[in-house]
Amino acid sequence: MKSIFSGIQWRELVAWLPVLGLLMVLSALPFGWSDYQRIGIYVLGIGYVADYSCNQRWKQFSWSRGKWIYVVMLMIVAMFFIREWFDPTALTDYAYSQFHLHDWFLYIGIAGLLGFSDKLQLRHVTYVMLATSVVMMLVALGYYFFTDEWSTMPPFYRFNKLRALHVNSHMVVNLYINTAIILCFSILRCESRWRRGVLIAVMLFLWGMIMISDGRIGQATSLLIMLGCTIHALPRKHWYIGFIVSALFAVSAAWFISHNPRASLEKATNDPRFAVYDYSWRMIEQKPIEGYGLSTLSVQFVEGAYQDSVMYNGFVVRIMEMDVFAQLGKTMRTHHAHNAFLHYWLAFGIAGPLLLLALFGTAASLPVDKHYRFYLWLFLLAVFIQCITEPVGQHIKPQFISILLLIWQCAALPNKSLKSE
Repeated sequence: MKSIFSGIQWRELVAWLPVLGLLMVLSALPFGWSDYQRIGIYVLGIGYVADYSCNQRWKQFSWSRGKWIYVVMLMIVAMFFIREWFDPTALTDYAYSQFHLHDWFLYIGIAGLLGFSDKLQLRHVTYVMLATSVVMMLVALGYYFFTDEWSTMPPFYRFNKLRALHVNSHMVVNLYINTAIILCFSILRCESRWRRGVLIAVMLFLWGMIMISDGRIGQATSLLIMLGCTIHALPRKHWYIGFIVSALFAVSAAWFISHNPRASLEKATNDPRFAVYDYSWRMIEQKPIEGYGLSTLSVQFVEGAYQDSVMYNGFVVRIMEMDVFAQLGKTMRTHHAHNAFLHYWLAFGIAGPLLLLALFGTAASLPVDKHYRFYLWLFLLAVFIQCITEPVGQHIKPQFISILLLIWQCAALPNKSLKSE
């Protein structure tokens, strides 16, 4: 009788280790750094090396156009080091933190090029992200209903403040939930009827949580996702059902957004980001080719903001009144370009936004199964929209982007049947 501890079973078990580590890290991301995430990183790292060795993954190595995305990731990392080498300013804390945040492009870039475990499946990722999203909302609701923190605040502000304090910023939370919803739509058709019902109920709950957040970009993106996925999922002969459901989503979203104090016309037209964009463009015009370098930028951008009347009156005065300024102070973490493309351009010159565009381009052209392509593009659209209002780093986590792109590239291949999931 064959032992259950034979070499084949052991190799199968080892192949699941990097997948387990990846799912642990993915489930920990919205909550910030923790011992749980540290353990997940150890499981992922050790599991990857063990799987690569035991299952001799190097024998399965082959080049495909899907690998170009990892080349771009490595080029982004190289851009950081090359530009810092020529930066006359000594390495600043902000530049170091940005290196540390972007080092996941290095890890995932190498792992993606060499190959990852074939056990990774979209269904597992989807379930983990949906469960994590529900936990995030339950944590926020728990603090809202069962504590008296900031009890004098209006309900809308109190819920969002508690969620930001005990989970993460609305940018991080909303992008995570929106991605979970996209993945959920992508696997719906291969689920049983009762599972489909549960998944739809979970998605509607999470969508409602986004609608009561203070993230205007996340709300608008979530509405696009629900409308697009609903219409895409229905057969063409039932187009009228999609129209009715889309109309209901639009009306519901309009009602929710109308109750968001940050979504008023006055707030939108007087958004301080306009002053930041004007200031950033004028700085780019001074060094459009080579950029400033992260260390120099972290000094000049902040100091110049207090000398520039447009930036000071349009942005600095407002940011000084916020809690984040009291916590972080006069730093690039609070005074930044509020746009990923502008931020990369300021730091690295024209190469910065070009490489970021190349990341989106290579991701959009990944050779995934035709069923998944729409959902991949929708995920990229969600990230792109977020990049219009935030830099990659603090709130748009390179760790999250790189892991999700690895998942799309490995788990949504044409030869991975929906039934196998």
